[in-house]
Amino acid sequence: MSTLQIERIDTFSGHRGPVYALETGEDSLFYSAGSDGWVVQWNLAKPDLGKVIAQVEGSVYAIKLDSEGILWIGHNYQGIQGVRVADQSLVFSIPTTGFSIFSIEFVGSTAWIGHNDGLITVIDLATKAVLKHVKASEKSVRSILQLADNKIVVGYSDGFIRIFDTGYQLVKAFQAHESSVFSLAERGGVLYSVGKDARIKQWDADYALVNEVVGHIYAIHDLQFSPDGNWLATASMDKTVKIWETQGLKLRKVLDASRHGGHKNSVNKLIWSSFDNLLISASDDKNLSIWKIH
Repeated sequence: MSTLQIERIDTFSGHRGPVYALETGEDSLFYSAGSDGWVVQWNLAKPDLGKVIAQVEGSVYAIKLDSEGILWIGHNYQGIQGVRVADQSLVFSIPTTGFSIFSIEFVGSTAWIGHNDGLITVIDLATKAVLKHVKASEKSVRSILQLADNKIVVGYSDGFIRIFDTGYQLVKAFQAHESSVFSLAERGGVLYSVGKDARIKQWDADYALVNEVVGHIYAIHDLQFSPDGNWLATASMDKTVKIWETQGLKLRKVLDASRHGGHKNSVNKLIWSSFDNLLISASDDKNLSIWKIH
């Protein structure tokens, strides 16, 4: 493959604490949230100060934008708040059990909310009613992903990946990592997982392990594909972002502070925007870095 060129084209600052959550918006917009309780809207086309569209008490670990332009905010201790991004109005508030909310995934006409106590709360998107509570572990639900075959794959802090059908039934469970499964992604029928054990793993359609690499020195918090699917980015507690070839997990670039002016603390979250193919990384250093990779 051709040589990758890396440019850090901007740094967005303004959060008062670590940034834990990112979400893409329409066109050049995206959203961030973290320990300061601020939810901020940014515009990649106009790299100026972000706009705070919501502020809650406590940390925010998960945000998700629905098809109606409402941002679902996982408000620790309080449940879910829905804010319309167009006018910053509070549309709904849904109390949930448990403390921390680590993952929000839309599955058909429902939202699956993953909690720190192993509970998944299933909410009807239209009525905002709680439809079901699903619990298959006492450990935290760290990541939820709907697969192409409509099954729902869930990563837990006990290192297990558990597969559910749309009827909420557990259909498979297997030990995937030594401890927390922090992020999941699917490409071409292959499931990718990363975790606290610093490993990247590929699983086939039957969830058999087909490839594994030690990706970082410390925990890998997130993984994201480039819009064309050729590249995979990983974010780690070791302060780096790494770029891999998707097919064989060959390491191509390391984005760090010394070589590229990267983050000075743990990197927590990534999004790879289709707008100008820009990669956004969020860190404990309170900053968002914007990368051009070509």
